[in-house]
Amino acid sequence: MMRRFVQTGQNLVEFAIVAPVLFLFIFGIMESGWAFYVYSELTNAAREGARYAAVHGELCAQNPPCQMATTSTVRDHVVQRLSIPDAERVTVTLQGSLAPGEQVTVELSYPFRPLIGFAFPAGSITMRASSTMIVHY
Repeated sequence: MMRRFVQTGQNLVEFAIVAPVLFLFIFGIMESGWAFYVYSELTNAAREGARYAAVHGELCAQNPPCQMATTSTVRDHVVQRLSIPDAERVTVTLQGSLAPGEQVTVELSYPFRPLIGFAFPAGSITMRASSTMIVHY
């Protein structure tokens, strides 16, 4: 009579070999998605800030209650619209002239912290986004 050899534990060994690659792939996709989301938020916020500065130019001050854009007012406008952790850490730079017909640029920089940084000590990466618009008023 022939006996069949039982191969117990084979599935466990195969999973142990494949699991690190699988988890690395899954977490890599999650990190990439998170980074893309934060960069997309920064890009949209820079566009919002540039639009705010373009509409609140030098001529705006002549029509109360409209106030001319400053770095702090643009920063407040941008931070209110961001839905990322630690949005207060965003640095806003306002460049250019606020005269009608001139270009104004809003640049944002943000210390991006990868998801892995919430579990293990990891450094931050500075993400930057900017937008330029022509001042209307």
